[in-house]
Amino acid sequence: MESRNATRKDYYAVLGVSPDASISQIKKAYRALAHQFHPDRVAAEEDTQAAMDRMVEINEAFAVVSDAKKRASYDQLRAGPPKAADSSESPSVEWAMPVEPTAEAAVTPASNSAVADSVSQDFLQKLKALVAQGGASANLQEEPAKPWLWSFQGKTWGGNYSVSMRLCPVMNPNVARENVSQVQAMIKKRRSAWKSNIFLFIVGFQTISEGETVLKIFRSFCNQDANSTTRNLVNIVVMDMKSRRSVLCGKRAHEGNIDPVFAALSIH
Repeated sequence: MESRNATRKDYYAVLGVSPDASISQIKKAYRALAHQFHPDRVAAEEDTQAAMDRMVEINEAFAVVSDAKKRASYDQLRAGPPKAADSSESPSVEWAMPVEPTAEAAVTPASNSAVADSVSQDFLQKLKALVAQGGASANLQEEPAKPWLWSFQGKTWGGNYSVSMRLCPVMNPNVARENVSQVQAMIKKRRSAWKSNIFLFIVGFQTISEGETVLKIFRSFCNQDANSTTRNLVNIVVMDMKSRRSVLCGKRAHEGNIDPVFAALSIH
């Protein structure tokens, strides 16, 4: 995802290529850097985080300059400061990876914030109803839990299920880390010691910055050994409330009682 501070970063310098580099030169540089900084190739444990951070930066740069449209826009912004007349406008944010549409079609964001909030609330209520309906076989029952907007828990003979939704007006790495803390607290509270646990957390946002880092934080948490087994499986769905698009973080749970909930989110 392209950063809102893209014009402050020199993506060509990140990749070690000149601004007039060809696409083949850019790909060659990217492959070399990915080979050098991939966390799996870092021997020292203390250097792993630094390598992961470097890879986020490299991937962000490559996602922009390897795409003709994004590169042209970036080059135009890089050539000079934004015009004063455009100072109130925010650059658009695009997912840099495939996304799944949610159950409701994309809605053009309303110019009036009150109308936009009303549209979001209407969508959230419909989503909540779909989750409750889809989770019937998992015996999902609403169990409010702050700071989650709404939350369900269900139990069967061998399964323990939890589905929670939270809305964050602004999403960035710090907010993502705070969400992970809240996710951990919910898991600790609701995890069963002898049943198979499936946790699904939906985190919605209106605006986002440093999207690649945000997804990296959520994916790293979901992919931890403790959160990615058949006995304990954690999924986080990061949802853009404006475009009604979402990205699934973690190993997709495939289990009959919870599959209808994923289907309600159009995640297959």
